[in-house]
Amino acid sequence: MVDVTGYLMVVFLLIVFIYGSVRQIQHTVTMQKANKTDIPDYKRSLFGNYVTSISSIGFLISYLLNVLVGIQIIQSNIVTSDNSSFSCFIFLLVLLIAKFGIIPKNRSQIDLLN
Repeated sequence: MVDVTGYLMVVFLLIVFIYGSVRQIQHTVTMQKANKTDIPDYKRSLFGNYVTSISSIGFLISYLLNVLVGIQIIQSNIVTSDNSSFSCFIFLLVLLIAKFGIIPKNRSQIDLLN
C-alpha cells in the first residue's frame, strides 16, 4: 500500500507541475500579445515571465527524469539520481528568483493584462 500511495503522490505532483507550467506559458503569451510598451516595467515583466516559463519547463523535465530514474525505468550512467535532483534544484531556484526577484509586483503588473 505504501508504494501505491507514493506513486499516486508522484502522479499528483506531476499533474500539478504540468498545470502550473501551462498556466505560466499562457500568461506569458497573453502578456506578449498585449504589447503595452507604454508601461514602464513591461520589458522587465516580459523577461521575468520568459525566464519563469523556461525554468518551469526545465524543472518539469528534470522532475520527470528524476522519477524515471527513481523507479528504474531509465538506467544510464549519464542520467543519475544525483544529476537530476541537482538540476531540479537549480531550475526551482531560478524559478523562484525569477518569480519573486525579476518580475515586479506593483500596479503596472496588474495593468499589463487589462
